[in-house]
Amino acid sequence: MSSANGSGPAATPGAAEYALLFAVSLTWGSSYMFTKIAVSEIPPITLIAMRTGIAAVVMSAILAFSGRMTRLSWREAGIFALIGLMVNAAPLCLIAISVSFVDSSVTATTMALVPLITAVLAILRGDRPTSRNVAGIAVGLVGIVVLFGPRALAGLGDSAMGAVAAITAAVVFAASLFVSGLARRHHPLLVATASLVSAALWTIPIALLSDGLPLVAPEPRVIGAIVVLALLNTAAASLLVFALVGRTGPTFTALNNYLVPVVAVAFGSGFLGEAFTVQKTVGVVLVLAGVAISSIRRKPVVIVPPPPA
Repeated sequence: MSSANGSGPAATPGAAEYALLFAVSLTWGSSYMFTKIAVSEIPPITLIAMRTGIAAVVMSAILAFSGRMTRLSWREAGIFALIGLMVNAAPLCLIAISVSFVDSSVTATTMALVPLITAVLAILRGDRPTSRNVAGIAVGLVGIVVLFGPRALAGLGDSAMGAVAAITAAVVFAASLFVSGLARRHHPLLVATASLVSAALWTIPIALLSDGLPLVAPEPRVIGAIVVLALLNTAAASLLVFALVGRTGPTFTALNNYLVPVVAVAFGSGFLGEAFTVQKTVGVVLVLAGVAISSIRRKPVVIVPPPPA
């Protein structure tokens, strides 16, 4: 998970841009399935330490090869430490904890609430919510209640733990979008690499203190899941986002919020055998409908000036 900053040109999307959007959605959506596989044997924090550590090494090599390696001041290093914590380390750990309790598709759908939570957090900055924001937030919250079930949210069982972890991850990541603006003057590739290095430096010591070193080698499928999470779902996904934002701008890129839950549900049901129930279907639809109501803007009305007298 990484946040690309920079506006980029708002070019008209074509076949290549839609292919990139699908690739971004595929890499992010499938990450929940691979996380579910990995946490079956690896503790969540240790998993994220491995994921961010491998991805940080790969992204650092790419950054060095690109010639954009820059010496950072102590202040800038502190900013990237905060970004790495809020953009990658904390939300990824919470997502891993969530999928260890609930279906991967449920966690992915909850993360689709990020645009709605961002609208709520914007109120703290003095931005007044529109009626569409309020309606979208209400529909999205109903979707979460349906998705997890009222009993799960009111209890203290596994579903409740999964819900709390997933919702907290969405809140932290939404808040990180405001923090990421502190590094706006840096190139997105540098921001992503520095945040991943920071995330690894946050998670590796915590994982060693809380979980220790693994005493038994995990199964080959778990090792494969960790490698895919690091190389495809983290490093490659970051590069794909940079390419897409650079070609179309952030607004078109944000459409992945609607596609990622669909991909996660398809992978969870098709490869992990997660039940595709009516309750889950209704919850997913309501969450995505809430995001659509809140974030999709009507086309601006073009006012044609009257001819000169």
